[in-house]
Amino acid sequence: MTDRQLADRVLGGHTRSYAELVSRYSAMVLAKAMGIVRCQDLAADITQQTFIRAYTHLADWQGCASIGPWLATTAVRLSLNALDEARRRRANHEDSRMEPDAYSPEHEQLLQQLEQAIARLPEPDRSIVQLHYYRRQTTADIARALHLTAANVLVRLHRIRQRLKKQLTTDEDE
Repeated sequence: MTDRQLADRVLGGHTRSYAELVSRYSAMVLAKAMGIVRCQDLAADITQQTFIRAYTHLADWQGCASIGPWLATTAVRLSLNALDEARRRRANHEDSRMEPDAYSPEHEQLLQQLEQAIARLPEPDRSIVQLHYYRRQTTADIARALHLTAANVLVRLHRIRQRLKKQLTTDEDE
């Protein structure tokens, strides 16, 4: 079945036919995103966003043969948008570090409390925090280094952040 036929079926109400289009083009879209953003996790997110956007705008596709170029264009645009957003965030972060009020005594005290809370973490958790926040390693790199899955690293980071937040709020109350 051609891409046009599958798209027409999806538009006709057979939404499960979209899975065939995803199956055909997900590797190509992931490779396109990965080539631009060079981060496996971000490329996977962009791939998902590409297919969601394509699904919601499928009626706008004017092609008659392959939907691949349309998906690739969408993936490239989303990838470039992600890079621009990351650059803006870094620029804003660097600007905020230059503000004179950013390092008040309260802020410095909070940073010291955070460092002490991190130092009290058990070794595997402390390593994850250091690799992620201090060395800015990706989830995939941390997973490889610590022989974990990427999903496990994400779950552990979430739990560590919750534990640190709870510790800091407890320290403030005392």
